[in-house]
Amino acid sequence: MAAFGAVLSLRWISQTNARGEAKISLPPFVPFFAALILVAGCSVRSGQASLEDPLVVAGGEPLRGTRLASGVHAYRGIPYAAPPTGPLRWRSPRPHVARQGIQDSTDFAPACPQDQANPDWYRAIAAGFGVDGLVVPELARISEDCLYLNVWAPAEPGETLRPVMVWIHGGSNVNGYAHEANYRGGPLAASGVVAVSLNYRLGPLGFMAHPALAREDRQQVSGYYGLADQVAALKWVQQNIAAFGGDPENVTVFGESAGGGNIAALMRMPSASGLLHRAIIQSGALAPYDSIDHDDALKAGERLGASLDATTIAALRDLDWRVLVEKSASELPDYYFGPVAEGVHLPVDSNVPPVPLMIGANRDEWLMYLPDDARSSLNDVLDRYAPSAQDALVRFLRQRYETVDKRANRLISAAEFWCPALELANRVHAMGQKAYVYFFTRVRPGGDALLAYHGAEIPYVFATADDWLPADSIDRELTAAMQAYWINFAMRADPNGTALPKWAPYDSEARRILELGDEIRPANGEWVELCGLIAGYR
Repeated sequence: MAAFGAVLSLRWISQTNARGEAKISLPPFVPFFAALILVAGCSVRSGQASLEDPLVVAGGEPLRGTRLASGVHAYRGIPYAAPPTGPLRWRSPRPHVARQGIQDSTDFAPACPQDQANPDWYRAIAAGFGVDGLVVPELARISEDCLYLNVWAPAEPGETLRPVMVWIHGGSNVNGYAHEANYRGGPLAASGVVAVSLNYRLGPLGFMAHPALAREDRQQVSGYYGLADQVAALKWVQQNIAAFGGDPENVTVFGESAGGGNIAALMRMPSASGLLHRAIIQSGALAPYDSIDHDDALKAGERLGASLDATTIAALRDLDWRVLVEKSASELPDYYFGPVAEGVHLPVDSNVPPVPLMIGANRDEWLMYLPDDARSSLNDVLDRYAPSAQDALVRFLRQRYETVDKRANRLISAAEFWCPALELANRVHAMGQKAYVYFFTRVRPGGDALLAYHGAEIPYVFATADDWLPADSIDRELTAAMQAYWINFAMRADPNGTALPKWAPYDSEARRILELGDEIRPANGEWVELCGLIAGYR
């Protein structure tokens, strides 16, 4: 996409949009003239036409973005659905009504309702590298009006439409947002793709089921709102991404942790069929066909409502979102607001054809979450299995890892992340699609307290590491290689490319896995062997 540079002088009328930001609208007598400006690709700032800022029509309205120093065009805070507030709380996303005039898309939208656990997580990472947590600010802008996405696109048009990569953030489905510093798509777009990141409803506002909500739903189900948001955003991509130079027929959805678990759900949702053509799951938080049982989710929602003395949905809709977030954390501390398998939007199983898959996990996913008494965590996981399996696992762990902390980290990381990744790779391969599996092991300089921690791979994929995150030549080389693998997969459903170590596809017989670490090489058999002991993924 390029700015072609027609310069026209018009008198604008300043207004304010629903988020209280300044916007600019055209007088009613010049809509056709405005269309000429948009076709010409010029932009407007403070009443002046400019060659620097890009302008595009998407979602039925002209959007003014920003030209980054890299030359990439960034469009921030684009609405993809109506604000899910008031009577629209706990309803499927409604269409966004296009606004009049040129819209300022230079600022990110607020994060969806959540507490401060997200900056707390980044502070824990900073502390692991000996950095004062004050480098990470509080999350300041939070609003229930949060269904927005961001687009980064190459400034110059390609010979053909470019691959699209849509990021779904993690955060246990209770935290996180699309514009976290490590999720910004400028470097990806500079390498030739159109990158998108999106917000979706979280926690009790996105994944709470409740009997009263199910009764008012025409399909008698509830708890699907956060996933429905993601489907709505993917539909927006289908309808609008060509305006940014992106190919709606080549969309890769990628995400980490809860975002990866959500992608596993999207892969089997009938409403998402045809909206994603490839999937990349990084440290997915749920096994491929794991989800929250609708009946269990209904009980949790009923308990939350009763704790708020609000047994009607009208009363719950009147509550400030802060009350819901705070009460759900205290009343349901062990409940996971994951995808709810209610049988309609998300079947327990489905016949939706799979898409090509890249999937993997990090070696030390659980290390930073271990309590002081790691043995209790180790025993809790061992207790899931039959006595014979427990004996085999204990022997395996004792032979390889000298401390309880290491044994607990390896076992829980395998049970929660590694083995589910292999299971989904097996399923995709068995259904006739290619799967590529990675094992991330890189430890940054000074990172011995965290090792290859949960989320450590993200800055390599985006090439957006925080200034306080140490890096050396190995990290820079690994960043270039990983970004190339990810982009190649988005382009061709095959991560391989010139000058990259060969990444062989996975199958249930050879079980080939690529290690991404100090070296890029075939992984050893530790992961596969341990998963074989845990759940028979042979």
